[in-house]
Amino acid sequence: MEFKEFGKQNEKKALLVHGGWVPWNTLEIQIEELEKNYHVIVPVLDGHNIHDNSELESIELEATRIIEYFTKQDIFNIDIIYGASLGADIALEIMCQANNFVKYAFIESGSLGINKLASWFLINISETAMYHGVRGHFFWEKLINRFLIKIKMPQSLYSDTKNLIKHMSKKTIRNVQKLVCNYYLKESIKNIDTHCLIVYSSKEKYLKKPYDRMKAMVSNMHIICLEGYNHGQLCIGEPNKQISMLKDFIMRETYKEIQ
Repeated sequence: MEFKEFGKQNEKKALLVHGGWVPWNTLEIQIEELEKNYHVIVPVLDGHNIHDNSELESIELEATRIIEYFTKQDIFNIDIIYGASLGADIALEIMCQANNFVKYAFIESGSLGINKLASWFLINISETAMYHGVRGHFFWEKLINRFLIKIKMPQSLYSDTKNLIKHMSKKTIRNVQKLVCNYYLKESIKNIDTHCLIVYSSKEKYLKKPYDRMKAMVSNMHIICLEGYNHGQLCIGEPNKQISMLKDFIMRETYKEIQ
């Protein structure tokens, strides 16, 4: 696993975990803003590095490898973790494995398990769309382009995204959806003292129940439902709004602590 680092001169640490089927530089706006005050670390997830032939195996393994990297750097706690979609589930798993590692967490559209029928459909349709959509199949290519438009991805990232998907193995393409559909929180999440902001869309109603269950386990957790947003839109299509929400959240939580 490769790690990109920015703002290394800063003492505070921020870990940003990108989503599935997209390159790490979909977080470039967040990186540019946060590196002004934070040492920003961005892992290039396995199966998502166009310069190697790694494969995405599991959410748990990705989390373990990220924690091991920090440990080798003698970093035992960080100020911010942010993850969207697959990255959100990995961020949650990091907190499950290292309970006192993170001070503030921004979790966007982590799946936390989907019913079996929906999972079967999503896994198979996603694999077909992603594999054939970047190999000249008219229908699937049109479907992918429509999705990128819906999440407001800048056109400057289209080429990087499609080239990455074309480079991915079929196993990784399938595993992106399979892993998020089948991920469930560990009981150890109840031991964290992290301030958590959970954000999802009104179009992701299936997330309400698992997030409500999580809130019963995590003492310092806030949930926001964004009306009408598509999956991944905040992170990729409206990163400035995401950064603004993060800063407001940290400011409010810091204010509470000093009262």
